[in-house]
Amino acid sequence: MANPVGIDLGTTFCAVATINASGQPEILRNSDGQSITPSVVLFDGGEAVVGQQAKLQRAAFPDDVVEFVKRQMGSDSWRFYPSVGDESYTPEGISAIILKRLAADAGQVLGSTVKDVVITVPAYFDDAQRKATRDAGEIAGLSVLSVINEPTAAAVSFGVEQDYNGTVLVYDLGGGTFDVTLLKARDGDFDILQTDGDRNLGGFDFDNAVIGWIKAEFAAQTGQTVEGAEQEAQLRDRAEQAKHRLSSSEQAPVFVSAGGRNAKLVLTRETFEGITENLLARTEMLVEDVVDGAGLSFSDIDKVLLVGGSTRMPMVVKMLTRLTGRAPDQSIHPDEAVAKGAAIVAALRGGGGGRPTPVTPAGHSLGISDVVSHGLGVVTIDATTGRDVNSLVVPPNSKIPTKRSEVFYTIAPNQTELLVQVTEGEDEDLRYVRILGSSRLKLQGHPEQGSPLRVVFACDIDGILHIEVVDLVDDKALGEFEIDRASNLDHDEIERMRDAVSNLDVQ
Repeated sequence: MANPVGIDLGTTFCAVATINASGQPEILRNSDGQSITPSVVLFDGGEAVVGQQAKLQRAAFPDDVVEFVKRQMGSDSWRFYPSVGDESYTPEGISAIILKRLAADAGQVLGSTVKDVVITVPAYFDDAQRKATRDAGEIAGLSVLSVINEPTAAAVSFGVEQDYNGTVLVYDLGGGTFDVTLLKARDGDFDILQTDGDRNLGGFDFDNAVIGWIKAEFAAQTGQTVEGAEQEAQLRDRAEQAKHRLSSSEQAPVFVSAGGRNAKLVLTRETFEGITENLLARTEMLVEDVVDGAGLSFSDIDKVLLVGGSTRMPMVVKMLTRLTGRAPDQSIHPDEAVAKGAAIVAALRGGGGGRPTPVTPAGHSLGISDVVSHGLGVVTIDATTGRDVNSLVVPPNSKIPTKRSEVFYTIAPNQTELLVQVTEGEDEDLRYVRILGSSRLKLQGHPEQGSPLRVVFACDIDGILHIEVVDLVDDKALGEFEIDRASNLDHDEIERMRDAVSNLDVQ
């Protein structure tokens, strides 16, 4: 069996890495000879084509090409329906097809079957999205050793390869998501201080702004509108090409044909930065929030790392230089650092048996301490309004492992039962949080309304949440339970999808 690999399962591109015989992380090229693989799937009859060839066909076959599926991870309602056949695909199913191609390509390079993997996710992914990522790996026939945060993986790659000690801000602007993480690196230990992000902010949104500009300019010049799935796919290609060119040039030509009319548009970098300044400002606010939340100032930051292909936009570097007072470090490859960091973790989690292990700084062992990216709480009843609300027990960015508790009170005299509903999210309004799980516990039935109960949350290093409830009147434990991270898919559906993906010809 091949070495464990790290997989950066991105919104727009993926990368795979492993630890080579010298103990260094190394990117594994795909069967096209490229270091990154587009996260695009084309369904062509009985086979699925993954990567660049699928991306090239999105304008010709828009109904059979699916991309940006990472944004749908954790959704229990999203489905993709190819134009041929009766099969539909969940986000986990599409991601599993991509993972199958990535693992097969890596296996060809390594000369044996890839089984053990570490997959990265945005730091701001919630529980359902993380579980969906694990399920995708299982459906692909892989053994997922761990799911780790992308900024953490990038920092591990940088810290291990360059033996760096200091306070690091990781600015991760990818194709579909944005994360910012503040951490301390010292002698192979990576201590996460604060993290925040936006799961719906990335290069995709900058492309959308360009598409809107192209449509408006084309209509102004020709009087024609651009409509239809095929035309939209062509515009996305043009927008991506223009954005990429503006990373190195002051202007980019955009050729558009629609409704029998042709036009050559010119998008300048100044215009591009103007139509996307609101998007960049959203990332800037999150950076400020993370630094403030950690109780630090920008002068306390020793290094700013750029991760994700969208950080190639010059305005990102300008904004961060202005904001932090220092130019970002651009020594790591924005498309490869996450996969390399994941490979380091994969080797440590799944090493042994003569497999290569990573060379760590000065021979130190590698340690990663993380935080909960979303608050955890319980459903309670507001004494004033009588409505159900979310009450926090574990605030966001609490270090794990952690143990926190809060005191709540019974709502009725002689209450004999307690429903404990565990939530994820900070909002008091239950419409904006997720119920992770629940349990009913028996009470002694104290005659007084408002008898105190202590609810204790213990979150271990693997993110497993243990709940204990204590009756403070009798100082008696009423019970404890563990949150079983619910999947969007039941066991039978995962097995059915695994069989379907296993039998699907993936190219």
